[in-house]
Amino acid sequence: CAEIGGRVVSATVRALGPVLVGVDGSASAASAVAWATAEASASGVGPTPTTHRGEGPAAPALREAARAGVLVVGRRGAGGFDGLSLGSTARRLVHEDGPVTVVVPAEGDRPAADAPVVVDVSPDAGWAGTGSGPLPQHRAVGPEEVLTLAASRAARERRPLLAVLHWAVPSSAAAEGRSIAQVWDEHARLAARRLERLLEPWRAAYPSVELRTLVTDRHPVSTLLDLGRRAELLVLPRGPRACAVVEDATCAVAVV
Repeated sequence: CAEIGGRVVSATVRALGPVLVGVDGSASAASAVAWATAEASASGVGPTPTTHRGEGPAAPALREAARAGVLVVGRRGAGGFDGLSLGSTARRLVHEDGPVTVVVPAEGDRPAADAPVVVDVSPDAGWAGTGSGPLPQHRAVGPEEVLTLAASRAARERRPLLAVLHWAVPSSAAAEGRSIAQVWDEHARLAARRLERLLEPWRAAYPSVELRTLVTDRHPVSTLLDLGRRAELLVLPRGPRACAVVEDATCAVAVV
């Protein structure tokens, strides 16, 4: 157990709730069903497949059906253009507020046994970091929510957990009269300390999980896409960064 966000929590290795999977007969949908089945087995229940039979976009119907559970979809459906990497339904589900949404690529190479769960805990990763606050139509998602999902899955799958924090030097630092090396070194150290403080209770709550860290000033989307090539799952807060990453990710992406 550990105190996280002012409340005492204990490690959980179960699925986060009911698992709903969208199917349409495509190869991506088959992969989504396989992923959802494995996830649902952790809670002792089977996944609920659903197809959209009405007129208009499928995303609103899927989002309403999933509600507080986990919604799993393939990267693209049976329709659309041949060169399309992400279908309109998956794109809409990750761009708009809704339940935890997992976008699963078509069947490919299975992740290595030691492939980590990667989670972005950067303060500017979600909608809360887009200027003065979250946009009116979007809910702010903090690091606790993404860590809850990522740590639970890492523990359940016996995989390492890699927490990523992106940092940048503010433009005002140019007027401080110090060398570039000094400024960059200071901000890197501050970011590393910030990440360790954030993760301290999670290390206590999940002692069996190998918790790794990455503090970087590289472009966040490029960094996450690179990490995704060797990850079992990317876990991201809903926001512009997640929308960009899911477009080209080669592993499953959970958007919280």
